[in-house]
Amino acid sequence: MAHPRPRAGILSLATFIPKHYHDADYIAARSETPADIIRTKLGWYQKNVGGPGDHPVAMGLKAGRKAMYYSGLDPEEIDLVIWSGEEHNEWRNWPVGPKIQKELGLGRAWSFDMQQRCGTTMVALKLATDMIRADDSINNILIVTGYRNTDLIDYANPRVRWMFYLSCGGAACVVQRDCPKNEILSAHNMTDGSFTWDVYVPQGGSAEAVTVEGLAQGKQYLDVLDPVGMKQRLEKLSLSNWLVCIDQALAKGGHTRADVDYLCTLLVKRSAHDYLMGQLGLAPEQTRYLEEFGHHGQNDQILSLELGLEEGLLSDGDLVLMISAGIGYAWSALTLRWGPVGGES
Repeated sequence: MAHPRPRAGILSLATFIPKHYHDADYIAARSETPADIIRTKLGWYQKNVGGPGDHPVAMGLKAGRKAMYYSGLDPEEIDLVIWSGEEHNEWRNWPVGPKIQKELGLGRAWSFDMQQRCGTTMVALKLATDMIRADDSINNILIVTGYRNTDLIDYANPRVRWMFYLSCGGAACVVQRDCPKNEILSAHNMTDGSFTWDVYVPQGGSAEAVTVEGLAQGKQYLDVLDPVGMKQRLEKLSLSNWLVCIDQALAKGGHTRADVDYLCTLLVKRSAHDYLMGQLGLAPEQTRYLEEFGHHGQNDQILSLELGLEEGLLSDGDLVLMISAGIGYAWSALTLRWGPVGGES
C-alpha cells in the first residue's frame, strides 16, 4: 500500500525558446492595434514564434532531453511520461506521450496526454504529485509540454487582440518521489463552464469541417464570438477566482500571502499583473514578467522558474507560488518550497 504522504519535488527543469519573434511594430503593422498600446496597455513588446522545425512536440522533446540530462537519471528510471502540451501540434489526433517515450528512449515508462489549455502543466504537476502519493510503483515522472498557438492568431481580427501574445516554445520537468529538493506542497484548482463557448476555432472539428469559404473568413483561427460579453463576465470573476485559488493553495500548506517569496505567473496584461502583485504584497524583483517572450501557454511557469534561477531572483528556502489561467475557464495555484528539503527560511 502506498505511503499516505510521500514527498514529491521537481528534480530538474528546462525550456526551449525559438530564436524567431514578432515584435510590437510587426504586429501593429498587421492589426488595428498601435505598437504603443501593445507595449503599454497590453504590457509586452515581443513574442517568440516558430521557425523551421519549431513545432510543439519537437520543441517539447528538446526541453525534455535537457530536463533528463539535468536530472542525472537513466532513461530506464522514468516510470511515467505526461504530455501537457497543447492540442494544436504537428498532426491532428496524434498520441504524443508514446512519441516522447520513443525519442527519449524511455522504454520502461508508460504515458498519457492531458489537456486544460494554458493550465495543463500546473494540473500535470498536481497530478504527478498525487500519483506518486497513490502508487508505490511510480518514482520518476517526466512532464513535457510544447506550445505554438501563435499559429491560431489572426492579427487582422480585433476580437482576439488580448491573445496577440500567444507565443511558441517547449518546456519539461522531472517530478520525483522523495525528491531531496524543490518540494511540491499544495494546490487548488477552479473551473467555470459558463465560458466554454467564448473562445475556440470555428472550423476543423467534427461539428464543422474546414471549407474554402471558411478559410477565406478566417475560421481556421481562434475567435471570440462575444468579446464584450466575455470581458464583462470575466472581469467580475477572473481576478477574484484567482485569489481564491491562491489563498486555498496557500492555506492547504499552512501558509498565507505574506509567506510568498517568488511568483511564477503566466504573462497577463500589465494592469492585472500589477494588481496581483499588490494583493500578494510582492516587489517587482519577486517575479519575472515575460514581456520579451510572450505567453508560452502552459510553459510559462517553468520558464519563470528557469529565469528566476538564472537571474538570481530565486533562492533556497523560498516559498514559490505558481499560478495559471486558461480559457474554458480555469484557474490554478500551486506552492512549492525551493531548494533542499528542510531548508525553509
